[in-house]
This record gives sequence, structure tokens and C-alpha cells, in this order.
Amino acid sequence: MTVHREPSVRATARLSPFVLNVVLALAWAITTGTFSLFNLFVGFVLAFVALWLPWRMFGDDAYFRRPWRIVKLMLIFLWELVASAVTVARLVFTPGLKFESAIVAIPLDTKHDLGITLFANLISLTPGTLSMDVSDDRSTLYVHAMDSDDPEADKRDLKATFERRIEEVME
Repeated sequence: MTVHREPSVRATARLSPFVLNVVLALAWAITTGTFSLFNLFVGFVLAFVALWLPWRMFGDDAYFRRPWRIVKLMLIFLWELVASAVTVARLVFTPGLKFESAIVAIPLDTKHDLGITLFANLISLTPGTLSMDVSDDRSTLYVHAMDSDDPEADKRDLKATFERRIEEVME
């Protein structure tokens, strides 16, 4: 007769890199004797680097890739913000320039509420575009584009610029 035992908590629990990072940041603050927000931040960054070096050997380094992906998304958003602001200024200040606005239905690949919200907000914060609504089944985002010569190209551009990178950050 075989007795089935549940694995112990110690055997199955894995310490997440984030928790370990916070613990090491607190250890840094205790060691330095300063519990300021700046010192905790320094400890967190130092612990992040100290954990990143050996963690790469174990293969699962998603925790360490995410900050770089967030920075990349922020830089791409800033670039798009400046580029679209220049485009909108040109459209507004050029007399007699004709442009055609459109409502574009963008099919959503992301199904996470946070991903959809972030995608819609990045679109709305970019001059010349405004997120209007999400379908009830969360499969389509409706966006008003101030100047849209080719709505299909706008769909592809918005998905490639923002949605794909949001998915990378959230994985």
C-alpha cells in the first residue's frame, strides 16, 4: 500500500525574484542604517543587479527583462508623442490643408484589462488620436484619428507600435 503525501510547503515554494529583491533592499537599508526612500531605491537597484547576474544561469529571467521592456515602451511613446504633436501642429497651422478624420476599429490581441486600458490610454495621450470605446466582448478598440488617409495602415501601425510592446511588458 502506497501512502500519498502532500509535498511540503518548503519543497514547492519558490521565492520570487521580486520578493528577494525587496528583502535584499531592506537588508541594504539595515546595513547602511538609513531608511530613506532614496537609500531603499539604491538598495533595490543594487539588489536587482546582484540578482540578475546569477539568475540568468537558471533560464527564467522574465522579471529582469520587464524593466527594460517598460523603458523601451516609454521611449517609443515619447517618440510617438513628439512626432504626432509635430504632425498635428502642421495640420492645424497650415491654411487650407485638407485632412480626413476617421473612426478606426482596431482588433485587440490582448485580453487583459490592464493591457487594454494601457493601450487605450497611450493612444489617447498621443495627439491626433482618441480612444472612444471598447466592444463589450473586449475584442475591438474604437479610435478616432484626426487625419487618416489609410485606416488599415493606421490599425497596423497602432498595433505594432503600442499593443505588441504592451504584450511584451505584460508577459
